[in-house]
Amino acid sequence: MSSVYCWLLEFSIILTSIINSGKSQNYLYNGYVPPWTGSASHPAQVSIDGYGNCQAYDRPLAGRCVRYGDCISALRSVPQVTPLFCPSPWPEQLVCCPHGGYVMQTPRLRKSEEACLNAYPRGHHKRRRRRRQTNNSNQDQLEVVEPTIQRRNQSENLLVGGRLTLANEYPYMCALGWPSRTDRWIQGPKFARRRYTFNCGCVMISARFALTAAHCANVGGEAPSVALIGGVDLNSSRGQLIEIRHITKHPHFDEESLANDLAVVKLARRSHSNVACLWNHDSVPESPLTALGYGQTKFAGPHSNELLQVMLYPLDIQQCQRYMQYDDKLKNGLGPGHLCAGDYSGNMDTCQGDSGGPLLYHQHLRHNHHIRIPYVVGITSFGGACATGQPGVYVRIEHYLQWIEEQVWS
Repeated sequence: MSSVYCWLLEFSIILTSIINSGKSQNYLYNGYVPPWTGSASHPAQVSIDGYGNCQAYDRPLAGRCVRYGDCISALRSVPQVTPLFCPSPWPEQLVCCPHGGYVMQTPRLRKSEEACLNAYPRGHHKRRRRRRQTNNSNQDQLEVVEPTIQRRNQSENLLVGGRLTLANEYPYMCALGWPSRTDRWIQGPKFARRRYTFNCGCVMISARFALTAAHCANVGGEAPSVALIGGVDLNSSRGQLIEIRHITKHPHFDEESLANDLAVVKLARRSHSNVACLWNHDSVPESPLTALGYGQTKFAGPHSNELLQVMLYPLDIQQCQRYMQYDDKLKNGLGPGHLCAGDYSGNMDTCQGDSGGPLLYHQHLRHNHHIRIPYVVGITSFGGACATGQPGVYVRIEHYLQWIEEQVWS
């Protein structure tokens, strides 16, 4: 009912504006005749800049083009004043509202942002206080004690530029598994369990959904059947092994060029592991990014059963084009859905088997620096020979946010 009432009110204002267009009343704004674009008989009476600010030609009115329902001064002046309408497509009606006379709507959070806030609450930092005895036994002195930040011992086991990760360091990391064609069963003390071959990585972004590369949805003519979650050793019995219900590839994925190389994995049941957030800024962080994977430790070498991480640096499009200009997959160049990252020394890189794994940026909470929020900036797609100085190509997550949200949080 309220929307119908607002529409009728706007219609009456427009009608009043037309009726009074020939009268010389200084307090009336001449509105537009639909579709509000101006014409020879009804010239546009307002100019608008690229930021939505408006300026009237024939009266001292400067403001901002806002929805009629958000212009308080216009609502309070009905029917004495007819607002000056800004050009806008029907049925959206914008009016030139004086500065200070409108309500600015609170920007709505994206669904992925809401999920990130739920996963990593931004609570205010509370400093603990304790009493310290002074020489005067009758007086206690309050001493501010900051939270203890423990430094983790970094592993020294370096495997071709990668570092072995610590237990539970990346609980949102997952691996896609295919039933093994040889040695199909692993004999346990009480029962046998199925053996899987893990050929691609993935990253959990909600309790039932993960992201991976689209070319990982079909390897050797077969789709993966399980996801191992927790960033654990592939040979261990730790982590969650959950069946895959469905994999949705991006509708514009191209198998030859690997354009739009992104897919959403839906699990058969919920996982209890932590999740990673999605990076939603146009610009890539100007800091080292962390790539995770179980891939080969050298070109044409063996895969790693333990999760490895490498620190890579993002490259701009111009830098990357120089490296990738002869790559068959990039005949049309790099697109807005691509992201390049590499190691300037050529010692660290992602390799075969790392596809689908995340490229992460870690942001520390402002009031709690020992908590890091992981943001998925990219998904490993393809590259040249490993660790040769040529950067790898990743899927730029920010470019696909809308599509991802439709698959996961619709």
